[in-house]
Amino acid sequence: MKDILRKYVLRHVFKIMFAAIMVGLFIYILAPFVLSIVLGGILAMALSPFVDKLVKRGLKRSTSMLLMSLVLALAVLAPAIVFFIRGSRKITELLEHADFNELTIKAKLTIYGLIDKFSSLYGLDETFAKAKFDSLAAGVGSFITKTFASFFSQLPEMFMLSFITVLAVYSFLKESERIRALFDRYFYFSKANGQKFVQTLELCCREVFFTNIITGIMQATLVSVGALVLGIGDFFLIFFITFVCSFIPIIGAGPVAAVLGVSCFLDDQTGAGIAMMIVAGVAGLADNIVRPFLASRGDVAVHPFVGLLAVIGGVIMFGLPGLFIGPLVASLCFGALPIIIEEYFPQNTEEEAD
Repeated sequence: MKDILRKYVLRHVFKIMFAAIMVGLFIYILAPFVLSIVLGGILAMALSPFVDKLVKRGLKRSTSMLLMSLVLALAVLAPAIVFFIRGSRKITELLEHADFNELTIKAKLTIYGLIDKFSSLYGLDETFAKAKFDSLAAGVGSFITKTFASFFSQLPEMFMLSFITVLAVYSFLKESERIRALFDRYFYFSKANGQKFVQTLELCCREVFFTNIITGIMQATLVSVGALVLGIGDFFLIFFITFVCSFIPIIGAGPVAAVLGVSCFLDDQTGAGIAMMIVAGVAGLADNIVRPFLASRGDVAVHPFVGLLAVIGGVIMFGLPGLFIGPLVASLCFGALPIIIEEYFPQNTEEEAD
C-alpha cells in the first residue's frame, strides 16, 4: 500500500507543484487589480438587468453589452475624471488663497476669545487650554491635508483602475453565460434555489451601488444648493468637497455644511449660519440614517446599524472601494446565506401541514 501511495505521489507531485506555482504567480500578478475586478463584477451584476431589457427590445446581446459599457465609461468615468481634476484644482486654489488664511486666523482668534472667557469664569489655565487647542487644530489640519493629498496623489492610479473596472464589467457581462454554467456545475444548487441565489446577487449589487451613489449626490446637492442660495462660497467647490466627504464614514457631508455655518457666524451672518447648521443636520441624517435605510429597503433586509458598520469596516479594510464591498458583503450574508441554509435544511411546510 505504501509503495502504491509513494508511486502515486511521485507521479503527480511535480504536476501539483507546477499548478500551485502557476496559480500563485497568477494571483500575485493580478493582486493590484483585485478590487477593480471585484467592483467590475459588482457593476456587471447591477447592470445585467438593463442589458437583458435591451436584448428584449431587439438589440443583439453583444451590442447591448458594448452599449452599456460605453455608457458606463462616458457617463461615469469621463465625468469623474473631469470632476476630480477640476475639484483638485479648486482645492489647491482655496488653500493658497489669502482669504482662506485670513479666515483661519480669524477663527483661531475667536476660539482664543472664548477660551479667555471660559478661563475667567471657571478658573481654567488659559495658556494650557490654548496650547491644547493649537495641538488639536494642528492635528485636525494635518489629517485633512494628508487625506486630500493622499486622495489626489492617487488620482492617476484611480483613473487607471476605473478603466480596468469598465473592462471588467464588459468581460463579466460577455462571459455571463459561461460563469452561470460554472456556477451550476460546481455549486450543486437545486434549480429553484440556484435561480434565487443568482437573483439575490444581482439585487444586492444593484442596491449597494446605486444607494451609495444616490446618497452622495443627494448630500452634495443639498449642501451646495443651500450655500448657493445663501451666497456662500463656490458652488462646484462645495459640491466637490461634500461629495468626497460623503464617502467618508462618521465624518460624512454634515461637517462641510457645519464649517460653512461657523464661517458665517464669524462674519456676523447669523441667519446664514443658522440656515447652514440646519443643512448640516439634514446632511448628517442623510449620511448616517438614509444611506443604511436605503440599503435595507430592498428585497434583502439589512439592519441599518449593521449596514453602517459594514460601510465603516469596508472603508477601513479596503479604502474607498470598501464603500461598496462592505455593504455588499453584509447584503450577501443576509440574502445569500439563508438560501444556502435552505438548500441543506429545507422547510417541508407541505409535509408538516399534512
